[in-house]
Amino acid sequence: MFDCAIIGAGLAGLVAARHLADRGLKVCVLEARDRVGGRVENKVLNDGSYVELGGQWIGPGFDSLLEIIEELGLETIGMPADGNLVVRLRGQALSVPSSEDEPALTPFEVSDLGQGLMRLRRLAERLRTDNAWRQANDTWLNQDLRRWITTNLRTQGAQRRFTEVYAAAFGPMPQECTLLEGLHQVNAGPDLETMLASNGGLHQKRVEGGMAAVTDALAAKLGDAVRLGAEVVKVEHGDGVKLTLADGEVVEAKQLISTLPPRLAMSLEHEPALPQWRSEAADKVAPGNVIKAFLIYDTPFWRELGLSGQSSADEGAVRVTFDTTAKGAAKGHLMGFFEGADADSLSRRSVTLRERAFTDSVVRSFGEQGAKPVAYLERDWAAEKFTGGCHGAHFAPGVWTTNGPILAQADGPLHWAGAEYANRFNGYLEGAVRSGREVAAAVARNLA
Repeated sequence: MFDCAIIGAGLAGLVAARHLADRGLKVCVLEARDRVGGRVENKVLNDGSYVELGGQWIGPGFDSLLEIIEELGLETIGMPADGNLVVRLRGQALSVPSSEDEPALTPFEVSDLGQGLMRLRRLAERLRTDNAWRQANDTWLNQDLRRWITTNLRTQGAQRRFTEVYAAAFGPMPQECTLLEGLHQVNAGPDLETMLASNGGLHQKRVEGGMAAVTDALAAKLGDAVRLGAEVVKVEHGDGVKLTLADGEVVEAKQLISTLPPRLAMSLEHEPALPQWRSEAADKVAPGNVIKAFLIYDTPFWRELGLSGQSSADEGAVRVTFDTTAKGAAKGHLMGFFEGADADSLSRRSVTLRERAFTDSVVRSFGEQGAKPVAYLERDWAAEKFTGGCHGAHFAPGVWTTNGPILAQADGPLHWAGAEYANRFNGYLEGAVRSGREVAAAVARNLA
């Protein structure tokens, strides 16, 4: 019997296993895939370079992750190239200088911010042109502007920067400013999206060799404790736990850590059944829906144009791009995301159509030199059986406050860890690391 069994060999599961093993406890990590990493994954190209199909960014405050990277003897690298940002607004591509003075945003916060500014501008335009709509939505338009911001922008970084850009354009936001007043200011004042024409303070790092180098190194230290192709289908728990695998094998342990996202965790058969409240809470946590895609070019042509490869747009299937060309790569790598409704729609279409949509977005931002990529790669995380969505689950406004903390609570010998269960850096790599450590500490105390 194992002291602790862990479902999932992603970052949270491997970190938890390492901490328990370092305490001399006997652990077993059961991974359904034929690889470790979970939502961290490398794809090696023909020239020996790689792209990161999953999580890759290390942002400010990712101290726990950086500590592990240092312990493993790995190195971090910055953004691959300097240069201007491309901002595409209303069909016009603007090349604007980067700024290093702003507080850092993650790539996802940059995307979130762009989407929020676009929604505000569209509302302002409708207010100006559709009086019937204005009268029909009077109550809604008189909501607090700050409430609209927190409802329509999902990330704290984007909310913070939105307020800063608004204040730069119109002065400090009055304490009781309504959405209606804000829309009137947008119609009368400068273009907020143009004012945002900076790199968003994107002070991100990556791991040399990809984030998969971290999960691979953690798994290597655990050795035979990590089992691949071990899909758990049933969890029986009482004084201990008994896990039934898809091939019928049974694994027994005193404690269990599940690192599956909330909805996937609930999809396993549990005996006795988990409390109804847990199932209902997990059902409210919608999985993220992102297709991460790459266009490979003979050269990173955008650098020759004095551009960083980063772009932001108010329309198109791919609205943000980043230069992720790895050191020593013979070709240029341009990464982008299909997100939300676009990902939902395009996921049901052909790979060729998605490549065409991405290429079209690049041409509109960077010019005709982007029309002829030599390769296209992607990972549709919502289509992955053992993932069900990415970057992480999406907590709608108020859902984390109500359901997040209780989803992370232990249930007898059952424990839950992962980016979705973290009370800080929720949804990020750092959140997964911290959650794995904290839950491992709780398990160790229980076993003691």
